[in-house]
Amino acid sequence: MKTNKRISLILTAALALSACASAANSATTAAPAETAAATPEPTAAPEPVGELHALAETGQNKFGNVICQTRPALDDEGNFTGTVIYKTDPDARQTTALYEYNDSAYSTLYQFLANDTLYVVMYRYDSDTKLLAVPLDGGEVWEIPLGPNTWGAKLYDDRYVYCMSYSQAPTSPTCGMRLDLKTGASEKWDIPIETYDVLGVADGGIVTSRIVSDYPIPLPSDAEMLSAIMQNSTYEFDLTDPATGRPIQKIFEYPCDGTPEGDGYITYTYAGKNGSDFYFIADHMTPSYWVGSSILCIHSDGTQEDLGIMTAQKFIRPMHQNEALRWFMVPNDDTPRTYTFYDLQGDEIGHNAAPAGVDVALIMEYLLDDGRVVLTLGSDPAHNYVTNYVTIPADEFLNGSTEYTEMEFVE
Repeated sequence: MKTNKRISLILTAALALSACASAANSATTAAPAETAAATPEPTAAPEPVGELHALAETGQNKFGNVICQTRPALDDEGNFTGTVIYKTDPDARQTTALYEYNDSAYSTLYQFLANDTLYVVMYRYDSDTKLLAVPLDGGEVWEIPLGPNTWGAKLYDDRYVYCMSYSQAPTSPTCGMRLDLKTGASEKWDIPIETYDVLGVADGGIVTSRIVSDYPIPLPSDAEMLSAIMQNSTYEFDLTDPATGRPIQKIFEYPCDGTPEGDGYITYTYAGKNGSDFYFIADHMTPSYWVGSSILCIHSDGTQEDLGIMTAQKFIRPMHQNEALRWFMVPNDDTPRTYTFYDLQGDEIGHNAAPAGVDVALIMEYLLDDGRVVLTLGSDPAHNYVTNYVTIPADEFLNGSTEYTEMEFVE
């Protein structure tokens, strides 16, 4: 059976049960200029504060028209000494080093931006996790402990980060926790114990997946029994109330062992939403290998539509503009790598081209608010191999132009 996310191997069901019972104790305090509030008793979290956003588990992220990335810091002998955080401003055409964290025991997982402060999730293997809070204006940096390696951050708003336990369904009850970014205090975030993942935001709610089974969660950990039960269970994608964590609309479901197709099966990964339509990447499998991908659209009335894009052993990548899905990109068979682009109806809308002399993969990363495309154009070995970004108007990019605007690194 194929799963669509990484499950931590360092956690146990007992740890998850402990986390559910005492989420308020998993994080303590930290913001400067504020005294930490007393640790509250676990209660259901109230409404989100401001707009909810989904977290992407990558080392670089776009926030509006600002791009932040983290890179390992190295000494003259090439030894790892910590982490450097970089900020790219495509409007100013500049990349700068925002902050250097000099502790080689921690690695970065991902980051998010709230109220002009970049929060970087820092991870120490088999120990603890914390948030490093770095103001974009260069103000004082502080830390917020997240406690043991129990929680994975999934969502954030102007005041809180929402986390889901690593130890989860189907073999452990899934738990939720919400952390106050100002005080470091935590509280229970109610999500069903059968929740499998928190995938995105849409229509004021969140998109989740869960295990639906006749057998109560947690399912037995015995491999044979678990397999037998999962064969008769489903993955269900829902639009969920972010305050209560309760599903309010079923979007789509498929068997946990995959939708049968010939002698193989299909599994689905949530790709995003635009308007009233939800989109999923379908991976077509045989018992021994991956065949390729296609795209399934779920309309507001529940009808399903295959967009007619089928790749042969190529991954289809969704491209978003902020929270909205905009394009799909499929790699071509060339070097440096270029792509063919499709709209949300499955129609081909263009091809990009690589500039002369490029000997590294040319990768489209983001769509900016004003419609410009951000591309990765190699890395800078003089600055911890920070990614070099370039920009180009979307229509010119789709028509094969290579008139890119490069960024300047500012010391």
